[in-house]
Parts: sequence; structure tokens; C-alpha cells
Amino acid sequence: MVWYIAAALYIWKLFVLWLHTIFVLPFQHLEMLWILIPAVLAWFFAEFFQEKTGTSMGNAITNSIVIIWGSIDCARQTVRLISEKVLTDFWNVFSRFALLGVILAYGISIIILGWRGNKIVKYIGRIREVTYAFVLFVPVFYNVIPFSWDHIIATIIFFPVGYFVIELVDRYTPNPRAIMEDMREGSQTALPPSRGMAGKDEDFDNFGGFEQEEQFNQNYQNYPRLR
Repeated sequence: MVWYIAAALYIWKLFVLWLHTIFVLPFQHLEMLWILIPAVLAWFFAEFFQEKTGTSMGNAITNSIVIIWGSIDCARQTVRLISEKVLTDFWNVFSRFALLGVILAYGISIIILGWRGNKIVKYIGRIREVTYAFVLFVPVFYNVIPFSWDHIIATIIFFPVGYFVIELVDRYTPNPRAIMEDMREGSQTALPPSRGMAGKDEDFDNFGGFEQEEQFNQNYQNYPRLR
């Protein structure tokens, strides 16, 4: 029974560390806000106005710039700390650059996979994943908290918590009007072009285009709060 209690206490410790890193440290060390505020604002507008109904490859490739630029800034901070003799331990410096390499490789791999048309980027390149990695590790490279296994473990095991909280918010909040207009335009573009003139309109009926558009219009009318 004792090990259950120890495990529970350790998980609680990691959870507190996770919350503290995201919601407390940026406001205790305001220099981090210089890099965090643009990233968080980009996440908010992309999440709820662009990726609420899914991510395109173009979005994913664009999102990778956040993580790449963040890696460059964190490398700059690391070099500054080394030059100021704040970081002197070899393994501490090595582990920081190794982590930077992993994060940078993550951003570059999104670009490469997206360039090749690999659909996996729609899942690994969402703005929420990119911003999550950025927000969790910026405090380490700004030397606000020590680089530790506890931090890495907390980042990994509580990632699903953050992911599904945002997913629930996406699901149960109304779509912005901009999203609805994009969906309307997309549905109209997807319809086959009329081949014209009399006697050919039945092609739409056989394809189901008119029925699909009419169903979409009916669904759209069911969202009076958006109009």
C-alpha cells in the first residue's frame, strides 16, 4: 500500500510542476513573455479560427516556424548563459543542446513531411502540439527552472490532459462566423460544375450536389447565435 501512496504523491508533484510551468512561471519571470506572448496569441487565433475543424498541411508547415524560431531563441539564451558563466557543468550544457536538437528536428521534420505530402503532419503539426512543446521548455532554456527528468516526464504524461481540454473547448463552443463561411465556400467549391444548359442539370441531382448544399444550408440555419 505504501508504494501506491508514493506513486500518487509523485504524480501530484509532477502535476503541480506542470501547472506551475504553464501558468505561474511566465508571470514571475516577465522576460519570458517577450517570446511566449506571440506564440500563445498565434496558438489562440489559429486554434479557434483556423484549426477548429482540422489542420491542413499548409497550416502544419506554417506552425513549424513557431517551434523553429523558439529553438533559435532558446539556443541564443543558452549561449548567453554559457558566456556569462551561469552554465558551467558539461552535462547540463550537453543535455540542453541535445533537447534543443530534438525540438529543432521536430520543427524541421514537419516541414519536410509536409513538403512531401505526408498526411501525418496534420496530426503532429497542429498548433496545439507545437505551442505546447514551446511553452513547456522555454522556462528551462531561460534558466528559470532546472533541466530535470521530472520536467520531461511531466511534459509527456500530462500532454493528453492539455490536448483533450482544448479538444473539449473546440467541440462545445460555437464555430466562429469565419469558420462557417469557409465551410460554405468549401462545400460550394466541392460541387461539380454544371455542364450547362437545359437537360444537363440532372447531373447535379444524380451527384447529390443540390441535396448536400441544401442540407448544409439547413444546418447553418440551426445556428442562430452565429448570424
